[in-house]
Amino acid sequence: MKISELLTQVRGDMTGASAFFALLEIAANLKTDTYQSTELHFLNRSRHPETLHLLEGAAKVLNEANRDTRFSSIMAFLDGATDHMIGEFWIHRDACDQILNLVDQASTVRFSFSNALRPCLTYAYRSDIAGKQSRLSFCSINAEHGHILHNILDVLEVGTPISIETAWPWQRSEHDMSQVEVSFPAFGANMTNTDGVPLATLSGLGLRQAKNARLSMESLAIADALEHTKGKVIMSVSDGALFRMVGTEPVARRNLLDSGRLQAVMSVPTGMMFTHTTIKTNILVLNKPDTLREQVRFADLGHASLAQKGHRNRFDVEKDVNWANVLTSDTPEDRTLLRDIEYDEILENNVVLLPDRYLNVGAKERLDLFLEQSDVAELEELVEMIRPTSLTQDEDGEYTLFEASPSDLNERGFIGHPGRAITVERAKYNKAFNQQLRPGDVLLSIKGNVGVVAMVPPDVPKEGEAEIWTAGQSMMILRPKKRVSMSSLALYEYLTNATVQEFLRSLAGGSAIQNLAMKDLKSFPVVMPDEETIERVKAGFDERQAIFDQIAELQKQLLDVRDQGWPHLHLKKGG
Repeated sequence: MKISELLTQVRGDMTGASAFFALLEIAANLKTDTYQSTELHFLNRSRHPETLHLLEGAAKVLNEANRDTRFSSIMAFLDGATDHMIGEFWIHRDACDQILNLVDQASTVRFSFSNALRPCLTYAYRSDIAGKQSRLSFCSINAEHGHILHNILDVLEVGTPISIETAWPWQRSEHDMSQVEVSFPAFGANMTNTDGVPLATLSGLGLRQAKNARLSMESLAIADALEHTKGKVIMSVSDGALFRMVGTEPVARRNLLDSGRLQAVMSVPTGMMFTHTTIKTNILVLNKPDTLREQVRFADLGHASLAQKGHRNRFDVEKDVNWANVLTSDTPEDRTLLRDIEYDEILENNVVLLPDRYLNVGAKERLDLFLEQSDVAELEELVEMIRPTSLTQDEDGEYTLFEASPSDLNERGFIGHPGRAITVERAKYNKAFNQQLRPGDVLLSIKGNVGVVAMVPPDVPKEGEAEIWTAGQSMMILRPKKRVSMSSLALYEYLTNATVQEFLRSLAGGSAIQNLAMKDLKSFPVVMPDEETIERVKAGFDERQAIFDQIAELQKQLLDVRDQGWPHLHLKKGG
């Protein structure tokens, strides 16, 4: 039975999602003998009276099917839906099954936030089928999602006790005694009002009650779990929550590490778990408070041994894989799959908890070996780091600023003439003085396409000219300090090396857009070559430029030969 076929007759009146939710509501009320057509919540989205009768007929067909058919039909419809109303709370089936493997037959489970709806529903249904005594709860601030869950449970006649609460998950009356909590906070969302957040939870993040506080929902979920849960916690968070160095994120991560409860961080490929976002996500596993650890297991759930490319190039969980086994298996020889990392190493990495930081071992080990044999300094010791500020257009501006971006890099290693131009008045021109590009500057992209490196050519416009070049906000200007004899060319060659590039990109993080944290950039190790090496670098670079000249001449010859043939010779412009 396909629910989509039952809803075809109302397609012109309601969206597929709205019709589906109304169908569930009618079917649930019919199952529980509480049906009143005048009190239907989702039918308010209908414009035509006959829609009610059509949905009533479809609901009766659904209810007449056996329970397994009802369950599989509802799951199939939700899995196939593309409506954002469904995508905002629905996760993929395989990921749901893996989350429940981590739950591991617990008898009391709390499911927090809307994205935990499917695991809650599936666990309740399976427990009921197996005759298992379970006590479950579902908590979301979105009352509509709680209403949907309630209706599906009624349609499926699930007898497992489930408490459905409309509230923020941290608004608990007491310490939660559930054996397991599954918590899926919204990615990248901020709380602008802390009313209702327990003071103890805020204090753990270094905050006090304040209506205008800017607080990451993911950080708040971590703080709540540490403060109020007594069992295992399975939490999904974005890359940004494990990487950002501002706000409450670094405080939450340090508290998490200091608690000794963090067992594992497992990266989840884009599209494997959540249907409505391309944000990179991770699974945190927290042990009970009385189980203290001195290591954290980092794992890549997109590794070739755990995942495969499926529909539309999306990663799917490999057959017979169980994420729960990743937590307990012996460490393999392939250290790009998983590693157990000591707390000291995590602290050395500024408590960044991105798995990529610890699993990209090849580049780091090659670089470490090179560093051990060289004179090394941190990047901030060698260069001024100038982060360009945003400059806006002035309609009657008398000066022109050409703003360089990674796309302006040419094949020779220099920034070409920037494509973006804005006109500004004198005040903004003066403001741009420090971020004006000068000969000897090296540009490094730190946001978006991280790791693009370019030199500023010697013929760049000089100070005081009406037209100057600046850098866009995705770029960092690295200007060698005058008191340090660091060659711009040597720095360029070092930063563009494949191994250095691989390591540099492994330091990047971010939910939707990758970026390099300032702390990581400042402490980035740079080899300082001696004068003899610098001369060899310059000779090699000059030789490459000569080859580029030869290539350009050969390309011109190719075009000349082509233009002498048919039909090009006869179709020249102006000929």
